[in-house]
Amino acid sequence: MSATPGVAPAGARAPAATRGRICFHAPYAWPLFTHGRLAFTGGAEVQQVALARGLAARGFAVSMVCCDYGQPARVDVGGITVLRAFPPHAGLPIVRFFHPRLTRAVAALAVADAEVYYVRGAALAAGVAYEVARARGAAFVLGAAHDHDARRSLPLLGRPPDRWWVRRALRGARTIISQTETQRALFASEMGLASEVVPNLVEPPDGFADAGQEGTIVWLATYKPAKRPEWFVELARRMPQRRFVMCGVIPIPPESPAAWDAARAAAPPNLEVRGPLDHARLGELFRGASLMVHTSPVEGFPNTVLEAWAHGVPTVSAVDPDGVVTRERLGAVATDWD
Repeated sequence: MSATPGVAPAGARAPAATRGRICFHAPYAWPLFTHGRLAFTGGAEVQQVALARGLAARGFAVSMVCCDYGQPARVDVGGITVLRAFPPHAGLPIVRFFHPRLTRAVAALAVADAEVYYVRGAALAAGVAYEVARARGAAFVLGAAHDHDARRSLPLLGRPPDRWWVRRALRGARTIISQTETQRALFASEMGLASEVVPNLVEPPDGFADAGQEGTIVWLATYKPAKRPEWFVELARRMPQRRFVMCGVIPIPPESPAAWDAARAAAPPNLEVRGPLDHARLGELFRGASLMVHTSPVEGFPNTVLEAWAHGVPTVSAVDPDGVVTRERLGAVATDWD
């Protein structure tokens, strides 16, 4: 019996498929398969797992290369063959880029023996997967996870060698997938690259929020400066008559948990500051909510906003991807306090 619920023993194989072999290089997606035992990371991982499950259900042989969180080297999870790569924080600085990260990621991607390698986000995982795909004569597909992925400066990447490698992967990609028309225009104008717009996925929930309830006002993101959690804390302070709840992933070293610590320290009595929430339990948060606030000023297409809308919860958001919030009357857009 597997030690992880819903996971087949090591050595199990996905059902035979004839429609093609697809491998997702999603280093931090494994927590989504653990039923809340590990805090999940973010929207990019949620989207990759949803896409992988959908393709597996449609007859494709789907594999996914994830970091080593203690799971078996090869394990089947609902038709997806998960291959273990490197421990996310193991190794010596500088040296660990080559081993264990690069060596084990390349080895796992090679074991996948895919016809298509897919990565979401303009990060180092894209460069690694592209080189493996190129060496094996396979196709490489990159899906944008953020508007900055479509900018030539690649501002989310700090080191010039990293930016060079990701640009190389973008130029060599068989297909680039944008989340929005805005991203498609950015890829074209800033990099001279064509892309296809494929909207993000969201799974319909089992239940919905009561549209007339005086429920909580919620925030769901990662506790880091780019997400501006302090804006939500300030909103709660200005509205003491309402109940506020914020949930999110707490960064671990080498990232700083300072934003999490600051939110807890500054929280007024009407604000409950919680840690990570398992993706499968989002309904518990949204069914009792009357509004979700999204404070990040730059995004791609926020997964949490899609989840809120799927539960029937309107949003106040600092971003409006392709104008959908305004056009479909899904909430309000606010870029400042005025």
